[in-house]
Amino acid sequence: MTQTNRITAHFPKVVPLALVLALPLSPAHAADTAAGQFSEWAADATVTRSMTLRELGFRQALTLSGQESQREIYLPVPAGVPTRDAQLQLDGRYVRGHTGRSSGLWSVDGDPVAARSITDPQGDASQLLAIDGLPRDNGFVRVNVGWWSVVSDYRCADQSAPANVLRLSPDSRFSYRFDGRAVNTVAKAWGALPARVRLLVDGKALQAPAYDAAWRVGAALRNGGKQVDVVALPVVGGTVDLTGISIPASLQGVPAYAALAAGGSQHRIASLAEVGALLSLRDSGPLAVDVAISTDPLRAAVRAALDALATEVGASGGDAAAAFTAWRGSDMAALEKGTGTASVSVAAVAGRPTLVVAADAGAKVAGLLSEQWRAYALGRTLQVAQASAAPVGEDAVLLSRLGNIAGTLDIVTRGDRTASFELGALSADGRLPDQVVVDVSAAPNAAGQGAVASIYFNDYLLGAKVLASDGKPQRLVAKVPAYALAARNEVRISFLRQPARPYCHDPATAFPVSVLPSSHLTLAKRTLDADFIGAASQLAHANEVFVPTTWLQDAPASLAKVIAIASAVGVSPQAAELKVVAAGTAISPGHPYLAFALAPSGISPAGLKDGHLVVNGGNQPLLDVTGLDRAAAVQVVDGGGHTGVLYTDLGAQGPLLEQPFRLRRGDLAVLDGSGVVTDFNSQDPYGARLADVGNPQPWWQQHMVWLLVLVGLVVFALLAARVAQIRRRRASGSSGH
Repeated sequence: MTQTNRITAHFPKVVPLALVLALPLSPAHAADTAAGQFSEWAADATVTRSMTLRELGFRQALTLSGQESQREIYLPVPAGVPTRDAQLQLDGRYVRGHTGRSSGLWSVDGDPVAARSITDPQGDASQLLAIDGLPRDNGFVRVNVGWWSVVSDYRCADQSAPANVLRLSPDSRFSYRFDGRAVNTVAKAWGALPARVRLLVDGKALQAPAYDAAWRVGAALRNGGKQVDVVALPVVGGTVDLTGISIPASLQGVPAYAALAAGGSQHRIASLAEVGALLSLRDSGPLAVDVAISTDPLRAAVRAALDALATEVGASGGDAAAAFTAWRGSDMAALEKGTGTASVSVAAVAGRPTLVVAADAGAKVAGLLSEQWRAYALGRTLQVAQASAAPVGEDAVLLSRLGNIAGTLDIVTRGDRTASFELGALSADGRLPDQVVVDVSAAPNAAGQGAVASIYFNDYLLGAKVLASDGKPQRLVAKVPAYALAARNEVRISFLRQPARPYCHDPATAFPVSVLPSSHLTLAKRTLDADFIGAASQLAHANEVFVPTTWLQDAPASLAKVIAIASAVGVSPQAAELKVVAAGTAISPGHPYLAFALAPSGISPAGLKDGHLVVNGGNQPLLDVTGLDRAAAVQVVDGGGHTGVLYTDLGAQGPLLEQPFRLRRGDLAVLDGSGVVTDFNSQDPYGARLADVGNPQPWWQQHMVWLLVLVGLVVFALLAARVAQIRRRRASGSSGH
């Protein structure tokens, strides 16, 4: 590619909405025959991805307001893989309560691609951006949205404009296509996963090894920010949801495809050939999976379904049988033959790059897919002998090891750098994060003023400082209080530029600030309460996960709960041991544990059958409610000799735990599936202990009164001793005369 072409490719163009919507995302023309359809599928490895900002974690609208505001959005794409037809439909509206001029600017990877001058009081601010298809080595497209308001042309006028607002909807949609054959490593396959991952298992009822691998891999996916749907391979007589299914007309002469085309939204499977047809339907089918747990039953069931489908396709005549055989060899071999001796491999399944995981390698693959190691998965077929968290041998951990936080930013008004980490990764031997130490340097602005640097820990402001204006490196130290800790933590360094002088605004000029590589966390021995944070620090190491045997009979439903709760409480999937126990049996844990519908002897779970919820405070019940449904109770207990977390459904049906959430405070939480956690601390209901231990004053200030009393007593004792000494001298002098 020439330099001119590369510059052109990097500069996306705004595409009219009507034109883009008129372009089909599917590149292939409709085949005329069954043979032509299977040949087309075998040759075409195009994969379509579509996701909303809400699915990417933006649960609330993005709001830009005032004189100047900018937001960056990072959109995931497969790292190092070219894309096609990438577009971002930003849905937004604006309101303007101040007169003057307002404008918006949209940029992609730093290149301005659209601008708009706005003068109306309110209106639509939707914008469709076409994005070039050059590969992104970092796996992200960076979109910047800027909003500016000029209330008055008078230079020293107040330009704050708080009522000029641009709102971007979380339902804005990002879509693109790519060639699945370009995804040739496990690391690239991770980056190519959609926001909502389908995890295939061999059936509704699973054997323990398959169940074990599924929950571990699912938890690793959820820890990586993915939503996980566990999908069981259907059986004859089972029911599948065919909403949105698309059956090519060229295949409707085959009985299995014809039955699916006429089956309605809820279809009862009448033959093995229909299962094979569902496996072939690519993106539109309910079995378009992204991850598969490879077991002997799965391989046998897939082989039987495809054999049955081959018989029906062959009966349709022509070259259909040969075309089907060729397609089967290219698109179904991974499901039929498995991974062989490999732990994990990336293979084409119905045209989609799919991670195929060996059932006996779930723990190792979960470790490989952790944030620490997944970038090293640079191969199509991998044998994983070990993938464990690295031990923390020192009392300092560089922030740059936890995220891309070190580096230089050019700041006009504000800029942030962040790093994230699991609490358990740093909590070995009882040590926990104690201080955030940030080394920074910042150039002064045009008026010679220094920037303001602020340290946030899980959105708690721990400290801030106006940096010296000489540009030399400085160190900021902030204590991490226990209440700020969570199972997953984020450290954010924020820089803010001061105005040159009140109400007089110089032209916007960027100035550099740097977070230096020596920035780090210090670790120290800390004692945590028996709450969710204390449990997370222990469950990140050797732990046990208990499930009743009955849960293996409805694996898709129960796995969804195990995956969600294990991620929420910080269980390490690679360090866990799954234990399947008969329902109603008292468990005997040998390590910190997570138990579902089970408990040690003598421990009474907060949630009982029939929606009975009991909340205890001390030795007496504070709340006793029956009739709850579609809810669950999660509580921390100290039973069986180890700290444990118990999960119990409240009511006939438990909640659907699709929305991401974390358990942070207290020792009891009630979940309703909406992502909202109602928590309670039975040991400290009103927070008196937190108010005491969270006191930011130094020890000597907290005990100033007693220190003054002590000093007074010492002074009084010294004076009394002096007076007594003087009296003795006088008495001895009098007796001498």
